[in-house]
Amino acid sequence: MPELAAVLVDQVNPGTNRVFTYSIPPELAARVRCGTKVKVPFQQRYLTGYVTPEPAPAVPGLRPIAAVLAEDLFTPQDWELVRWLAGRYLCHLVEALRLILPPQVRNAGPTERRMDWVVPTLAPQEGRALLRELERRAPAQARLLSALLAAPEGMPRARLLKEQGAGPESLKALIRRGAVALREEGPALEEEACGHELSQGKLPELNPAQAQAVSAITAAIRDERFEAFLLHGVTGSGKTEVYLRALAAALEKGKGGIVLVPEIALTPQTLERFSQRFGSEVAVLHSGLSARVRYAEWERIRQGRARVVIGARSALFAPLRRTGVIILDEEQEPAYKQEENPRYLAREVAIFRARQDQAALVLGSATPAVETYFQAEQGRYRLLALPKRVGGRPLPEVQVVDMRAELMAGNRSIFSRALTRALDDVLRRGEQAILFLNRRGYSTFVLCRQCGLVAACPHCDLALTLHNDSRRLVCHHCGFTREPYRTCPRCGSRLIRDFGCGTERVEAEVARLFPAARVLRLDGDTAGRRGAYDEILGAFSRHKADVLVGTQMVAKGLDFTRVSLIGIISADLALHLPDPYAWERTFQLLEQVAGRAGRGEVPGRVVLQTYTPDHPSIACAKRHAYLDFYRIELSRRARYRYPPYSEVVLVRAAAPAEEAARRLLADLVARLGPLEVEVEGPAPCPLLKVGDHFRWQVIFKGTDLECLRRRLAEELPAMSAAGQRMGARLSVDVDPVSYL
Repeated sequence: MPELAAVLVDQVNPGTNRVFTYSIPPELAARVRCGTKVKVPFQQRYLTGYVTPEPAPAVPGLRPIAAVLAEDLFTPQDWELVRWLAGRYLCHLVEALRLILPPQVRNAGPTERRMDWVVPTLAPQEGRALLRELERRAPAQARLLSALLAAPEGMPRARLLKEQGAGPESLKALIRRGAVALREEGPALEEEACGHELSQGKLPELNPAQAQAVSAITAAIRDERFEAFLLHGVTGSGKTEVYLRALAAALEKGKGGIVLVPEIALTPQTLERFSQRFGSEVAVLHSGLSARVRYAEWERIRQGRARVVIGARSALFAPLRRTGVIILDEEQEPAYKQEENPRYLAREVAIFRARQDQAALVLGSATPAVETYFQAEQGRYRLLALPKRVGGRPLPEVQVVDMRAELMAGNRSIFSRALTRALDDVLRRGEQAILFLNRRGYSTFVLCRQCGLVAACPHCDLALTLHNDSRRLVCHHCGFTREPYRTCPRCGSRLIRDFGCGTERVEAEVARLFPAARVLRLDGDTAGRRGAYDEILGAFSRHKADVLVGTQMVAKGLDFTRVSLIGIISADLALHLPDPYAWERTFQLLEQVAGRAGRGEVPGRVVLQTYTPDHPSIACAKRHAYLDFYRIELSRRARYRYPPYSEVVLVRAAAPAEEAARRLLADLVARLGPLEVEVEGPAPCPLLKVGDHFRWQVIFKGTDLECLRRRLAEELPAMSAAGQRMGARLSVDVDPVSYL
């Protein structure tokens, strides 16, 4: 009886969301195992598939695997993670599997990828035997194989084919025989990879709180046991040094570690610091890398040549086979949530993977998520506190300015008098300042003063933002742009005026008030070009500029010793959004950006401008009072039954016709039947129309939503098909972090 394999085909539709049994031809038996990429017949065509460790029951009419495309891409433990992801986040199995494979592996087999390094794969004796056979009937293949046997480290593909006068078909024939393989690991590529040389130096001395945290984490690593830690340290308290010591302990144990940062933009800085300590052991993984370099780094990790992985949330799926520690820096950040399928939350995936590997998990933050701190209070995480800055430096003094009083005093500038004076002082002393406003562009909206019309996106019904640099009106939700209006399209008036403020206007105002000041701006517009982020921050760190204006890109992870002033232009931007996390996000962002000041010898100062100075988020940020805010926010969450007092599943429908979106959700709720959960909706989303689609949502809350997840998994295929017939699409978000 032939051997059988359970294969998951690489197609996203309800009919293929399971494994299929195939027979294994005898000539492929030695190469087909869990993690093998194969070509299989499926209905009337051939598809790519992956061999899984699932049972493969014998059924009549089995078809054989047609070809092996790649081997050892994932392990049974990886498949366990895939199964868990699909079950928790209600996605297809192959969508979860794609998370752990780089694009070059997913999108092509080795014979199809543009690989440029050819290596022999046979033992010398086997290679010589095959060479004698090929010399008689395939001389071109024989020339290629002979050259490679003489160069066991491999050769560049183009040079090999040219020197031996052979065509690509001869090389493909050798690949099919398993005599040679293509790699993307030549010396030229190694220069592009992200490893760095080790920099020797004396390790900094730990303060007592750091030493206690390091001792607790390294004990778990040495004992090879899972334990989750919340490292709650104020800004500048030395959390990074704790991470470095934990990774060193993992390496000493013969294991590795993963370090996640919330945004790609922060990766280069983190990479530099960790590479100075661990040299070429460090690899980086994130979607901002070229496909070529990303694949090379993935291979270095898979082969065990890099054991410290740095990256954004996708680095959590690195093929690190012996993991000693997983670290989430700034664990509270919403960027750790993926907003497309699979909509996973990195913190939950990190917990699952750390349990699998019996590794230590470190969640680090100056402003932990309310759910995270609650888990620490309940004893599920071990709380490690770093209450003081390194070197005993004080936290910056925060001055709250009531902008209502500024208006009453006749000041209509976007800068309060206090901020203008503080900027003047900083510039005269030769220090640096960061001005923060979490909104790019020049003006928030453009309005006709005669009829009141606001320039809106035709696809989203949301106000367009004026960008002065490009002289365009831009929708920040769908990307629509147009030229600014010269006359009102409704009444024909020329009384068109822009209102509100973005980072472009802040930059212009600094230039107007302080013509001699050197100003840089860091936001999504200026940092869009590859390398621009590093250029801007590099120039600022070398004091090539006096003032840095930016969005949340400047709010975290930056360490500039000359920065003595932080100006927060408007603390209220996100405070009153119809989102249950609005208060928490505002407090966290204010505390994080304030923490950029006073990290050197010069004491720091923060000028925080607001129209609601008595709001808890503002008042607690003024005092750096995380625990006070946590208690207030926890009480709100209990009242409205949001996490940590319940789990939440958010189901959305989007359709060109609003009634279709509403009806699809109403039908879904009816089909689910009675459940022991709280159901809110169907109701319009706070942002009702985005990209020509109307959006409605249902919120499910409960202390145990496992039954709801099972019922949704059963009903979603039929409801998604019904939605397609109505022109609507469904999405399910488990553990949502945004309700807009």
